[in-house]
Amino acid sequence: VLPVLIGLAVDYAIQFQSRVAEAAARDPAAGTEAVPRAARLGAPTIATAAAATAGGFLALGLSPVPMVRGFGVLLVIGILVSFACALVAVSATLSLRARTRRAGATPEPLARSGARPESLARVGRRLGAAWRGAGELLVSLWPAGVGTRARTVARRALMLALTRPALVLGTGLALAVVGWGAAFLTPVESDIQKLVPQNLQALRDLSALQRSTGVGGEIDVLVAADDLTRPDVVAWMTSYQGVLLSHFGYSPSRGCGQAQLCPAFSLPDLFSTQGATSSQAAIRSLLDSVPAYFSQGVITRDRRIATLAFGIRLMPLDQQQRVIDFMRAQMRPPLGVTAQLAGLPVLAAEANQRVASPWRRLETLLAGLLAVALVLLVALRGLRRALVPLVPIVLATGWSALVLFLIGIPLNPMSVTLGALVVAISTEFSVLLAERYRQERLGGRAHREALERTYRITGAAVLASGTTAIAGFAVLVVSDIRMLRDFGLVTVIDLTVSLLGVMVALPAVLALVERRALSSHEARPGREPARPWWRGLRRAAAG
Repeated sequence: VLPVLIGLAVDYAIQFQSRVAEAAARDPAAGTEAVPRAARLGAPTIATAAAATAGGFLALGLSPVPMVRGFGVLLVIGILVSFACALVAVSATLSLRARTRRAGATPEPLARSGARPESLARVGRRLGAAWRGAGELLVSLWPAGVGTRARTVARRALMLALTRPALVLGTGLALAVVGWGAAFLTPVESDIQKLVPQNLQALRDLSALQRSTGVGGEIDVLVAADDLTRPDVVAWMTSYQGVLLSHFGYSPSRGCGQAQLCPAFSLPDLFSTQGATSSQAAIRSLLDSVPAYFSQGVITRDRRIATLAFGIRLMPLDQQQRVIDFMRAQMRPPLGVTAQLAGLPVLAAEANQRVASPWRRLETLLAGLLAVALVLLVALRGLRRALVPLVPIVLATGWSALVLFLIGIPLNPMSVTLGALVVAISTEFSVLLAERYRQERLGGRAHREALERTYRITGAAVLASGTTAIAGFAVLVVSDIRMLRDFGLVTVIDLTVSLLGVMVALPAVLALVERRALSSHEARPGREPARPWWRGLRRAAAG
């Protein structure tokens, strides 16, 4: 969780610092007053974006994996703490910097510490020179023309979204639909041996156990009845055991080396060499002759519960689930007898089946979208105002699923939550841009001018902060746990796609909203058009 929260905290700090810098540029004489002014204007929007992101992360609470649920809870708490820290720390730092820039002024904390302004100035000049040198080094290593080409592509994409919004959104929707369909075909890695660190001592011990015995775990069939000494019950248990062992390739001559399922000590084994199952009295007599310390492992003293035990090889959990499904399908006990599977392999396989289910992933995705929508409705106080930033988010979920399918990296119990993560992180990008555009329109600027200012000022900050959030997930790539490593990799790829997609799709949504508002006014020429775009939305909907 920590690397992700570092990225999000820097994200919020960049956004707030951008607002302060903008307020200071508007009024250079404002000094320290620029900080509270920026807080009044920008903090509510950033807080809305953070709350919506937290709402998206809440969907992780639906996961059947406790680790994923804990991951979501810690992210929600961490977002609140990160936002508060970023707001307070950035405010204090920028206010202190504004004070030091006053002519001949020494901040009170520095005066107490005895630090001299000229000493601080020298340190600042040296750090500034080092910073410029690092920048020049990076520029020299960067391929020539890459930045220019990126800006050209960005401008063309923005112009296309402005001039052909229906085409952009239609194409985006088609790709998203393909991605949602591909999500059902994306494989899920379920081999525990591949997901945990390969140098783990417990894994090496388990592999050594399987090489020696042919099994790596045990599945128990718990059989319960009022009286398990009935001949038909013992006969069914013996027959059931034989069917399973034969189907999964076990025989006494071959042993457990090549079989998926092997026999372990069970109640039928007490009778296999005795032939004493012809009558209930013979069965009871045999059980009475077996020492209690020996028989209690397969049947209780009241003879109401017994076990059939099977050894199972280490295998991927989806393959293990197929073994368990066959065992259940063949489980047809006599009247008055109940039987059920138990054991850690059964729990692990069933948990994996729930995690890997595409329908559960869709449920988590829809829950994340619903949570974000509710937060936006409450914070923005309007259905249409909340829906505008939500459209690119919905499309981004499909694009990310499509990219994930194309790159071929399998999902795992962590990365199956990727849809909720894309919703949570993309929400911030979309909300910040949409709300900034709204403020520009309220300031009286035309549609294109408002959009250009939005992307020139807030868009640059969103791109920088989005990069830091993605970098937080990228740190997970260096983990020695493959599950975390793959999770970090697919998250970096999909969030990058989502960030770029939102940057293109949102202008198309705004352009389409403006066109519909304008066409609604032209259909009723007797009325003056309302400048704010959300009023145009209301009139377009009414028309």
